[in-house]
Amino acid sequence: MPIPAVPVFPAAAPARRTLSRLIAACLAWAAVTWLARANLDGYHDMLENYAWSQPLRWGTHKHPPFFAWVVGLWFAVLPQNDLAYRLLSYTNVLVGLAGVWALGRRLRLGALAPWGALLLLWSLPYTNLAGKFNANSQLLSLWPWAAALLLASWQERGWRGAWASAWLGLVAAACMLSKYYSGVFLAGFLLPIWLHADGRRWLATPRPYLTLAVFGLALWPHLAWVASHDWAPLGYAMDQGGGQVSWRYVARFALAPLFYWLPAWLALCLTWAQVQARQSGAPWARTAARLLLRSWLPQGRGDVLFWLAFMPWALTLAFGMAGVVELSTPWALPIGYAFALLWLRNLQKLAPAAAEMTLQRLARAWWPVLALVLALGVVVAAANALRGAQSYYRPTQDAARAIVQGWQQRHPGQRLEWVGGDWAENAMLAFYAQPRLLTVPGLPDTELAQLSGMGAWQRRNGLLLCPLGPVVAAQAGTDCQRQAQDWLAARGQPARPHVLQAERQGWRFPRPQAWAYAVYDVDASVRP
Repeated sequence: MPIPAVPVFPAAAPARRTLSRLIAACLAWAAVTWLARANLDGYHDMLENYAWSQPLRWGTHKHPPFFAWVVGLWFAVLPQNDLAYRLLSYTNVLVGLAGVWALGRRLRLGALAPWGALLLLWSLPYTNLAGKFNANSQLLSLWPWAAALLLASWQERGWRGAWASAWLGLVAAACMLSKYYSGVFLAGFLLPIWLHADGRRWLATPRPYLTLAVFGLALWPHLAWVASHDWAPLGYAMDQGGGQVSWRYVARFALAPLFYWLPAWLALCLTWAQVQARQSGAPWARTAARLLLRSWLPQGRGDVLFWLAFMPWALTLAFGMAGVVELSTPWALPIGYAFALLWLRNLQKLAPAAAEMTLQRLARAWWPVLALVLALGVVVAAANALRGAQSYYRPTQDAARAIVQGWQQRHPGQRLEWVGGDWAENAMLAFYAQPRLLTVPGLPDTELAQLSGMGAWQRRNGLLLCPLGPVVAAQAGTDCQRQAQDWLAARGQPARPHVLQAERQGWRFPRPQAWAYAVYDVDASVRP
């Protein structure tokens, strides 16, 4: 495939050295997010993932299931705690960066390929934002590999080409099974395929049709599940639109590439400009402005790298401006997988003489920057602890264990089989206290609960959980409590709550705060 080659400069760093930098950065960010945040996330996305992974199924009431499968398989091996979950988040990042590296190699970028991965670790989506593992961050690991496999399918012949094409179909299906938004990403492949001569020739071979066949077969069980469950995930996805254009959200998404990837972009372009200005004697400010602007530009109509980098952002904006969806800024997390490769390629063409010294300077800065990240993590953790941040002190793990122990004390010998109530915080019982406890949204006889595999709730012991918040501000009569009490009373079950308190303790929590939780038992032995 005649994608123009970039001269290899400087001598490519050993793969082992690059891999050690990537692994060290991912481990550092896992440690920093665990230390600084003390809970998984404020919206309980990560607990929701775990709830959907128990048991593994072909769909959920909101999203396709691939990222829940990843969570379930991860915790089939690792212990169920916050640090292990953070390690999953950044293992996902590491897999994605390996895909960026592979994409750079497929684009013939030589020594620039590993830097295309390394630079992304100076951007927000691959660092602090990646700490929350959910459907959006799952795409960080999948989109780069799909793009790399597309080029592999173009370039390889014989069995190697068939193998790459089959893998492309599987990875593309995994993208769709993680978030339907990936359809925009996959649609973005069409333009570079049509504009590049090799892409058009590829369409005349059996390889793309093998990809489509594997893609369809991999998606079929999920589509069958969705069709048999009233198209619930598709209904949730369609609810994200509504025909109205929110220009505020469109503007925020339009600026996301600059906001999310600004540190990496500035570090690369300004360092490159400084080196070039010193070599040429040109004014630094003028050189920097030129490189910053032209780092984003295409190199001709058939520039595969530019279209891979540009299309997810452009197509998403187009759908937002058409009112098809209301854009959410977190959707931008995976769109920049090829940005650093694009900047590196363009800057090398603009100022090749500055390349070697620029990359050497960036390499020397790597470990000091990582040390700064660790130091800032300690500072943020100390600030959260000393100012009494509620998100930091929320006693999720302690409360979960106390609630399960309370059930066992009230019902000796009876197994707790499900938990409903406040979704998805109620999944804390399964994650921290009783693995594989079935977690359902809301009340057990609702349609959403049945989608979660609830079955006949009358024959299964369970409870409804309603978090009340910090004791100093806890309120009785929340919506969750009213719904639980009305539901229980209508079915002849005791509607009196068991209210308990829990708080975080230990060296990380110098200002303990008590939080309250209302628990309603649903005893299968109680008949209306």
